[in-house]
Amino acid sequence: MTEGQKSGDEAVREQVRAAVEAIEGALRGIVNFLTPLKPTLRNELIQLLGKHVDQARTAKESLERLLADLER
Repeated sequence: MTEGQKSGDEAVREQVRAAVEAIEGALRGIVNFLTPLKPTLRNELIQLLGKHVDQARTAKESLERLLADLER
C-alpha cells in the first residue's frame, strides 16, 4: 500500500467517524428535546419521528460496521 492510499484510507475513516458522531449527536438532541415535553405531545412527535429515528439508527450501525471493516 502506498503512502497516498494510506492517507486516503485515513481520510475515509475520519469522514465515517464524523458521520457516526453527527448521527449520534442528532439522535441525542432529539431525545433531549422530547424528554421535557408533556407526554401527549411527546408521544405524537415520537410517532411522527419514529421512522426517521429508526433509519438514523440503522445508518449509524451500518457506518459503525463499515468503520470496523476499514480499521482492519
